[in-house]
This record gives sequence, structure tokens and C-alpha cells, in this order.
Amino acid sequence: MIPLNLARDESAHLAGFLARVTGWDERAAVRVQTRRTVLGVYAPSPLDVLGFVALPMASAPADPVDTTVSAGRLRDILGDVARLPTVSEIPLPDPVTGSASLAVLPPPGTWMPGERGTAGDVAGLVDAAVASFRSAVPATGSLSADLVAEATWDAPGWGGLPMRALHAARLLGFLAHPGARIETATISGWKRLVTPAGQVFVRNTSAPVRLSVVR
Repeated sequence: MIPLNLARDESAHLAGFLARVTGWDERAAVRVQTRRTVLGVYAPSPLDVLGFVALPMASAPADPVDTTVSAGRLRDILGDVARLPTVSEIPLPDPVTGSASLAVLPPPGTWMPGERGTAGDVAGLVDAAVASFRSAVPATGSLSADLVAEATWDAPGWGGLPMRALHAARLLGFLAHPGARIETATISGWKRLVTPAGQVFVRNTSAPVRLSVVR
């Protein structure tokens, strides 16, 4: 197992992120990468959006890490974060096969900045979309629900992002503080939303995407 040196606050942030990811899918996998003393963790979502958190480490691992591991297993290794010492060596579990969405990550490079605002500018839009979705979904129609989901979450949101990216950010807890500064950016093939708590990435394509129903 590869140990990662994380402070307690960073371990707590990672644990919260993993709890939300496994709340969607207990069998979910996350892709873990390191660059010097920064740990990056990518996670898929039912909304076809990648969630991402970057955390500083107390020291760099002996060799750069790029592996896919079970989100639930890593969550269990973290355990009760309150019991951890100030800095802990968190061992990564053994690699697993992740979803196809983790195979191709957003590219490194210069991102073109876009809209800037606060989490409060976006949260109301997401709440309205969720309320509209719930009122529109027939009580018995799974196919109709899927069609309503596609229309709702593919609709334009804020800063050039589809509503599904904003909804995923809300579900991941990235928009929890209304005054938090947020911004969008674009690179070839991708858009992203940057918040102090984490980022979400969505492919920049006009091709139709089949979405799972997330309420």
C-alpha cells in the first residue's frame, strides 16, 4: 500500500467527499493522482460530471501516484477522522477497475477563464431546477422521468455550464457556503466550475448524453 501524508483537516475533507460519492454508488471508484505535494482525487457522478478535490500533503510520496481505488475502501481506511493525529499516513487500497469516465481526465494546460460569482448565485438556480424536475416527473414513468431528467440537467445553467454540472457541485457540497467565490473556465473539449471546496468537470460537447435520474 502507498501511504499519503495528510493533515487532519485534509483527511476530513477527503472523507466528506468520499462519503458523498459512495452515497451515490457504494461500489464507486476514484482516481488518485499526486503531483509533488498535492493529492488530486477524481470521482464520477450519476450526472456524467467528474468531481475533483485537490489537497496539500505534508510530504510527497517517493514516486508519483496515478491509480484507481475503491472509494468505499478508502473511506473506510480514513475511518473516524476525529481520532486521527495531526498528520497521518493514509495507505491507499489496492487498485481496482474504475468506470470509463475515469479513463480520460481533463487535460493539463491553460484554461480560458469565464464567469465569476458566488455560490449563492448558483444555489437558487439548482433549487429551482430540482423543484421543477420533481413536479414534472410522473409518479410511475421511469422512461418519462429519464426524458425529463435529460431536459432538466442538460439545460443551460450558469457561466456556460449545463445545469447538471451545477447540480453535481451542489450534491458534492461544493456550494454549501453562499459567499464562496466560484468561477468557470474552458479548455478544448471541457468546461469546469472551480470552488474553494472542489471542482466539477464536464465535457464540452453538443452530443446528447444519457443521464441517470438524480433527485
